[in-house]
Amino acid sequence: MTDLRSVKNSRTCFGCGTENEAGLQLVFATKPSGRLETRFVPRAIHGGWEGVFHGGLMATLLDEAMMAYLYRNGVSAQTAELTVRFRDAVRLGEELIVEAWEEERRGRLHRMAAEARRDGVVVARATASCLAVNEPEGS
Repeated sequence: MTDLRSVKNSRTCFGCGTENEAGLQLVFATKPSGRLETRFVPRAIHGGWEGVFHGGLMATLLDEAMMAYLYRNGVSAQTAELTVRFRDAVRLGEELIVEAWEEERRGRLHRMAAEARRDGVVVARATASCLAVNEPEGS
């Protein structure tokens, strides 16, 4: 079994890796509110139905944003449960603004949320339970 406490971020990460041509290549910024934000424009390589952003990759986009929030806040974690609600399809080439934030923390369990918006309208929302691997049980 892999000891996730020793795993480091990678330039080939599918979500944020700058050296992964097929990846999302996300760049994150922390907003004054404390939320984490990224902008993403799906390319042809990210397609599902003709001209439409693949739903599984939308889930990946939201999950990556939530995990990046934790990572930026000093928490190495793994997603234990992920729920995604799709509200509208996204066409390839449409810019999305994704925000992620922490809703609750209980010991090593972090309850996260993220939304993807197109022109200010939520097109997908996710919640996740993430288990920290670098925090002791009682913290």
